[in-house]
Amino acid sequence: MLRTLLTSLTLVLGLVASTASAVEPTNAPLPSREERLDRLARLWGQVRYRHPYLAYKDIDWDAALVAAIPRVEEARDKVAYAAAVQDMLDVLRDPATRILRPDEQQESAQKTPAAPARELRSWEAKDVLVLDLRAVKTPANLSTLRNRPEELRPDISKAKAVIVDLRARGMEEHTAWAMHDAFGNILPFLLSQELQVPGERSVYHSGYRPQSRPTASGYSTSLLTTAGELISPKGDGKARPVIFLLDDASYADPRILTMKALGVAQIITEGRLDDGAAVQQTQVELGAGLKVAVRLSELGIPMRADAVLPKRARSEGKDETLQKALELARKPAKKAKTREFDLPPARWQADRKYEDMLYPKREYRLLALFRLWNVIQLFYPYKHLLDRDWDGALLTFLPKFDKAKDAAEYALAVAEMSALIQDGHTTLRGHPELEKRGLSGMNAPFELMEIEGKPVVVNIWDEAAAPGLARGQVIETLDGKPLSERIETLRPYVTASHPVHLRHKLLARALAGPEGSQATVGVRDATGQLKQVRFTRSMKSFQKPPQGEAWRMLGDNIGYVDLTRLQVSEVEAMFGKLKNTRALVFDMRGYPNGTAWAIAPYLNTRKARYAAVFERNVISAVSKEEANGRFKFFQELPKANVTLYRGRTVMLIDERAISQSEHSGLFFEVANGTTFIGSPSAGANGDITDLVLPGGISLIFTGHDVRHVDGRQLQRMGLRPQVFVRPTLAGIQAGRDEVLDKALEFLKASGSPAVAGDSVR
Repeated sequence: MLRTLLTSLTLVLGLVASTASAVEPTNAPLPSREERLDRLARLWGQVRYRHPYLAYKDIDWDAALVAAIPRVEEARDKVAYAAAVQDMLDVLRDPATRILRPDEQQESAQKTPAAPARELRSWEAKDVLVLDLRAVKTPANLSTLRNRPEELRPDISKAKAVIVDLRARGMEEHTAWAMHDAFGNILPFLLSQELQVPGERSVYHSGYRPQSRPTASGYSTSLLTTAGELISPKGDGKARPVIFLLDDASYADPRILTMKALGVAQIITEGRLDDGAAVQQTQVELGAGLKVAVRLSELGIPMRADAVLPKRARSEGKDETLQKALELARKPAKKAKTREFDLPPARWQADRKYEDMLYPKREYRLLALFRLWNVIQLFYPYKHLLDRDWDGALLTFLPKFDKAKDAAEYALAVAEMSALIQDGHTTLRGHPELEKRGLSGMNAPFELMEIEGKPVVVNIWDEAAAPGLARGQVIETLDGKPLSERIETLRPYVTASHPVHLRHKLLARALAGPEGSQATVGVRDATGQLKQVRFTRSMKSFQKPPQGEAWRMLGDNIGYVDLTRLQVSEVEAMFGKLKNTRALVFDMRGYPNGTAWAIAPYLNTRKARYAAVFERNVISAVSKEEANGRFKFFQELPKANVTLYRGRTVMLIDERAISQSEHSGLFFEVANGTTFIGSPSAGANGDITDLVLPGGISLIFTGHDVRHVDGRQLQRMGLRPQVFVRPTLAGIQAGRDEVLDKALEFLKASGSPAVAGDSVR
């Protein structure tokens, strides 16, 4: 295996420059402490999620950041700031990822003197052919190199050695690329044997791979290698010395590096040229006129020059680089010891949770901020739907994480920042301070909905865990204090996709707490009587089998199916019993059991092929266009050899229908035009993933952008009912199901359903 030996590379090239030499006085002021930390966070994230070394090497990138933070904060000038950042980057042992010198910036590079160009073909010492590809500036030469490169073959055959000049300093970008293309045309005539050029390898994120959950839904991290290139020789078959002249503006072509590694070519560089000249890079602004180049890909071929000469101070005068090439032309190239270019395989590792740091040190609190911000910035697919600009959240929350005085303030800072995500899936878990406040932990053994502005009991999961509680009662107090106060305390820390679902989540979080804990609620019944009910929070309450039938017959030959109870194994029997009904009511006011995939084939009278559109964020270095792109696919509707159900169907929905519930609606919608009745669903669909933070915190969020099959938005809107209806307090207390009643009324009526409107209330 040919090791990259990047540390040795800098010594071989003699191109190590001190940080101070990379910093020259400019008029750009030193950014404020907060701005420096903001820039540091962005740089850290670019390296963390895009640099290939972190996909397989043992590099503690967290520790590098923790060490850099105080030095970046304490920097009093540009040199100290640059040194602090460069020391963090040095942990990578990668000369291609570093602070750029001012002369490497594009605008100043154009002012650096270049060696004078020669004719396309010239001879030195009678038998050394010099091919100066900078001559592509001349249309006639460009035409020869593009369309008739074989015209160079006779001269190459006569030469004992060939020097190819690819120095690009002072060139316009389009001219430099024309020179690069021309080189590809003449290369086969320089070869005496086949040349196998390895492909380029880069990190590829398809969505955000879960950190503490089973990998699912296609979210993955990998090292993607482009196909290599096999180049066949077209010359006379004779081996002869080939010397390439490059400078600090040249593209270090992988074909040249491969020839050098195999001992069939030599390289002379004029000025600094490192591994970054051969791979994909991105640049990150630090302020104060500083930029960092970050490696995005790797080749596995070392960038080793046979000679390194100083950068030219003047364009005229003796060409020392060419003279050095002539000297090397008289010597045979050193044969390589190996032809192996393999790199180590990818080795994914989850981020560290630092569970023992319930109150992390300040630097680790900032690590939490930086990690949270970067993951959402790069991977959250619904960022464009947020009310507040996520880009500014980094500076906004910096003081909250920085100054958190204890574990509670730290955990609440995380929760408050997560509330900006506005995603019904977004939840936190893993930190005791979150459990104490109901922001994570166990729910109450009953369910509330906001009805007519009041928190009303609509379901009781475990009567034994809340003795005396009844459906239709209004909750007024929690442990002797108004429930409304508890809700307002939690409001900054709880998020949802739209206001109605937010209120529903706030009611649930207000009653939540640690496993096994108890609380007392003050409830008022239909008679106006107030009483106290003590309840216990326990997972056992949610493990009891649901009561009642999963399906039944209603009047007027209409079937009813409770999708929160129906199991996949029961779908066939259900349709067997209800196949002759004239209509079906699917009750989706809750969460289903994965039955949509089994039900949809029975409903697909429209012969629909696709059910929904999925997109997830892609981070790649394959091209600039794909650096922050999307992977899009159409999900196919399941197929099965079953008898179609041809009756009408409606689905009952409200804010309790979330995620898979909404996806079931997408299936039924395209299959047979199922009508939605009730109020908008939660508006949070897409397979979830999670990130982890110091203190053992796990933050769950949506990883897919899921839409109706025609491209309509679902997130933050929900399924829109064609028939809007909400239950009333009087109806619930009287034991009526007004949403079901409205559905039966709709099915008995004639005519077409109304068009869905904006009914989020």
